[in-house]
Amino acid sequence: MSRNLQELSRKIIEKRHELAERITKEQNEKYPQLVPLSEQLRDFRVNLVQLYGEAMAMDEEVRTARLMEWGEETGTACAMLGTTLDAMLNEVPQYRVAIGEVIRDEGEKMNLSLREFYEIISHFDAIMNLVIYSFSLPFVRYHDEQMKKSQLALLELSVPVVPVAKGVAVLPVVGSIDTHRAKLLMEEALKRSAELRLNHFILDLSGVPIIDTVVAQQIFQIISALRLLGVDAKLSGIRPEIAQTVVSLGIDFGKTDTFANLHQALASIGFTYKQNNR
Repeated sequence: MSRNLQELSRKIIEKRHELAERITKEQNEKYPQLVPLSEQLRDFRVNLVQLYGEAMAMDEEVRTARLMEWGEETGTACAMLGTTLDAMLNEVPQYRVAIGEVIRDEGEKMNLSLREFYEIISHFDAIMNLVIYSFSLPFVRYHDEQMKKSQLALLELSVPVVPVAKGVAVLPVVGSIDTHRAKLLMEEALKRSAELRLNHFILDLSGVPIIDTVVAQQIFQIISALRLLGVDAKLSGIRPEIAQTVVSLGIDFGKTDTFANLHQALASIGFTYKQNNR
């Protein structure tokens, strides 16, 4: 079987440009959005057909290492090009058919027995499965990392510390608070308090839909950390329904200055609003 694999390997590599061109044409018809990437993807397909050919004649250990190395590099590169995993994986049947036809035609010339042909096709299928696996892992990982970066950027935008006067700033919180967001709130509050040299910091919870024991603990930690910096920290936006929840849960805000709204919190440190009558 080794000599048969060597010969099939040579024939697949010999036809790599022809097969890559065929697959590129079929993919462009199916996914018009890939047309601008045709040149880059054609080179990728030429290399992949060659890799399939080389892998046919490799020992298992060498083959596995080579395909995993290829998948890490190529899967990441294709993800960075903006292709979709759907489009890439839909090429698999095309490689299976195109290379399968080479194996069929050469197998007939070599007078392979049914058993020999079956063993070669099984060998090729195992290679294809490893190619799919090695390519998909880094592709999915890259997109997961990009999604996490986007989520982090969005979360960072959701914790704006707004300076309202020298030494005074407000952090309006909108939406629910989970552990990750609480960490960002803590980091941003401490960083901006130091940068702005704040004396007063108001954490406005008007946009927080619910406060439970976990959220309360996270808020206490932020307040305590600010006090360690010498910043007078206050809470505003404690609505009646939240006050009832806090009491029913036995949460103690007794050591923290709390206010029903931001206006009251600002007034407590000397801010007043004067309406101009014209």
